Amino acid sequence: MDEREKKDPFDIYGEYIAAELRSVKDDQALTQAKRGFTFSPTTMPGIQCAGCNRFASAIEGVKCANSKCRRLYHRGCVGFKPDVAIPASWRCPECKKNLVRDNRAETPVRGPASAAGDPTTQTCLVALAPNELNASCSGPAPVVEQQCISPSSASTPLRRGAFSAATAAREISPITGPDMGMLMDELRAMRAEIQEFRKEMELEMAQLVSSVSSCNVRIDGLEARIITLEQRTSVGRSSADEVVEELRRELNDRDQDLLANDVEITCVPEAPSENPIHIAKAVGLKLGVQLEERDIVSAERVGGKQLNATSSAGPAATRPRAIAVRLARRDLRDELLAGARVRRGATTADLGTPGPPQRFFVNERLTRTNRRLFRMARDAARLHNWRFVWTKRGRILERRSPGDPTQRISTDEDIERVFGPVNKETI
Repeated sequence: MDEREKKDPFDIYGEYIAAELRSVKDDQALTQAKRGFTFSPTTMPGIQCAGCNRFASAIEGVKCANSKCRRLYHRGCVGFKPDVAIPASWRCPECKKNLVRDNRAETPVRGPASAAGDPTTQTCLVALAPNELNASCSGPAPVVEQQCISPSSASTPLRRGAFSAATAAREISPITGPDMGMLMDELRAMRAEIQEFRKEMELEMAQLVSSVSSCNVRIDGLEARIITLEQRTSVGRSSADEVVEELRRELNDRDQDLLANDVEITCVPEAPSENPIHIAKAVGLKLGVQLEERDIVSAERVGGKQLNATSSAGPAATRPRAIAVRLARRDLRDELLAGARVRRGATTADLGTPGPPQRFFVNERLTRTNRRLFRMARDAARLHNWRFVWTKRGRILERRSPGDPTQRISTDEDIERVFGPVNKETI
């Protein structure tokens, strides 16, 4: 390959144009160039500036040193004065933006990473005024202020002052001076509004915190009052329960006093056409107490019939109902109960009742509450091996063994007090 082929096509073309220009110094209007292009001594048609898209001269223009780019620019478009020599390694802005930077934080202008360690390399910075950046590249070249700084002087005060953040913003910003002032005024106004809004928010937050604190105090006070009311309610409820229980006991005692002349005869067979008064007289005669009809106020079967519905012969009574007898005098009742204790084991023989003879019992008539307590007391005594459980004048009495003190049962708590904890489901 000869020396001409090794040269760049742009260099060959520039030499050709220079030769043609020297041969036509006095002729201002050339008819046709050798390659068919029209040109003048100052402007070469056919090659456009990559910055302003206007025609540029290859001689007076600035060409990128990158072999893959080779873009052509006006000197004014890239910030070079007409008399400034173009470095051989100059690259266009499009190529510079793709170079890897050394990422030095101490300088706003960063050179190539490959030249970071070369002490001889100098970074040339071009500073343009904002109005000069907006100027048309077709006019005269703007005044360019060029400053070359070596890496060794990167930490000097001049470099720090010359390339501050504001200076760099002015150098690269396309905004003019008046517009920049208006923008700064807007930013200051926005900052003032933000500060005012922040103060208002701080005041509102303080008020909100104060309101929440007062609400917490009120809620704490309400909780304390509720706790006090609950305690009072529990105390009042317990006292009210005690009063109700006391009233129930008094009513039970009064009901029991109304049954002071009554006795209850149990386990006497029941017949459809029986006479309860006749049965009561027969029972009294068998126990050694002569009863007349005037001595008996009333006699009747009490309670509901207990029928066995599973019997093959039909429903039949499994247990006869008790006979409640009210006597005219209390002494007759006491004599009848004493005779029942003396003649314990007496049967229904000679009473005129149906069925085989069976044992019958005569006891005091109790209220429903006392009857339930008497049953629970007997079951508890059976579990704890207590021998004696009886009733006297409507009162339930218990004794563990002969000679021991007698205990009275009037409430459920008395059963637990006498026998200890008792499972009510098992008794």
